[in-house]
Amino acid sequence: MFKTTCPVCGASGLIGDIGSDFETRGKYNGYPAYKCNACGAGLFVSNAGRALITKRAKTKPIPAESWKRMSESWDQMFPPTSS
Repeated sequence: MFKTTCPVCGASGLIGDIGSDFETRGKYNGYPAYKCNACGAGLFVSNAGRALITKRAKTKPIPAESWKRMSESWDQMFPPTSS
């Protein structure tokens, strides 16, 4: 697991496990992409070796318009379930 901080809202937490603070959302320009559970922003992990997150990895925000399109596509492919 990898601990990081959201560059948008400042929330910190873990990436890489079920129930973590950042949800996996596929890839953005070949890098791992995540959703911050605190603010809903999209993040990508640079310097991750495009497959493996290392200690040198940095989280960066996904541009808002790109993240909006990605989120809409994700919600169509994986509709939210009500609990």
